[in-house]
Amino acid sequence: MKFLKCKQPPSEKTGKKIAIIGAGPGGLTAAGILICKGHEVVVYDMLPEPGGMLLFGIPDIRMDKDPIVKGIKELVEAGVKFVLNTKVGKDIYFDDILKEYDAILIATGAWKDINLGLPGEDAKQVLHAVDFLSKVALVKRGHMPKSELPKIGRKVVVIGGGDTAVDAAWVARDMGADVTIAYRRTREMMPAKPHSVDLLEKMDVKFIFLVSPSRVLLNENGDVVGLECDKMKLGEPDVSGRPRPIPTGEKINIECDTIIFAIGEIATPPFEDPEKYGIKVDRKNRIQVNEKYMTSRPGVFAVGDVVTGPKNIASAIKAAVTASNAIHEYLSG
Repeated sequence: MKFLKCKQPPSEKTGKKIAIIGAGPGGLTAAGILICKGHEVVVYDMLPEPGGMLLFGIPDIRMDKDPIVKGIKELVEAGVKFVLNTKVGKDIYFDDILKEYDAILIATGAWKDINLGLPGEDAKQVLHAVDFLSKVALVKRGHMPKSELPKIGRKVVVIGGGDTAVDAAWVARDMGADVTIAYRRTREMMPAKPHSVDLLEKMDVKFIFLVSPSRVLLNENGDVVGLECDKMKLGEPDVSGRPRPIPTGEKINIECDTIIFAIGEIATPPFEDPEKYGIKVDRKNRIQVNEKYMTSRPGVFAVGDVVTGPKNIASAIKAAVTASNAIHEYLSG
């Protein structure tokens, strides 16, 4: 994947310093553009290797990682600096970033899984998809010992119908589990790509539609033995335009020993108190931006899932191109 947008950055530098927070597709794309404009670019990321969801969210069996690693290497050779294993807001304060840099691009994505708060959800055999996928990738890429590989049982239920649910099912099946995806609408309404669903079926992954989890079933030792679900029917359209799932009053129990929740993620800005910095977020914690992706604080821009919520790689890259040009304009006065 090509991130660097020039053969070689200009020898004459602008003297401006830009911090990019997040080394996913949006952050890497912006780094490849801004280094070619003659700016100094420093990328901060909480993971031990740049790539974000490209390397640590999407399974190897669905995306070849070698072109991504090659593209990152080109950025390093061009002069982009990476500060890894560093979470802004924890290992380094956002205040310090604001003081040191002339412009900032936030591209921290949406790494926090949504919890339903179901009875039994805190059992050790209940996992969450982003955490599950990232830990598997960290082990496979040699950043964590094999002993840290998430433990799953023989029968895994993945709850959700998006790409993350598909990825979690894919990895669990690859680990040898018997996998079932439980989704509250119908197959035709799954947000996941249809060809990915077709491939899962060829891998003997089963699907149960029109069910919504209501309780994690535990044995006397507190171990997962099943998932209780409400049977659903489709009602009037909700805000998404899709028919709203409505409980029928009937229940169904799905036998399993591991549950993976993949019902969505929450945007994760690199600060807990947006008002302190004059940066507006909405009720879903998404950073609000204008048409050039500048936040309500001048000089601070944001792109990707931290702005839109979980979306796709193409939209993050497209936004990063617009934001990078806007950052260059801003620094040029």
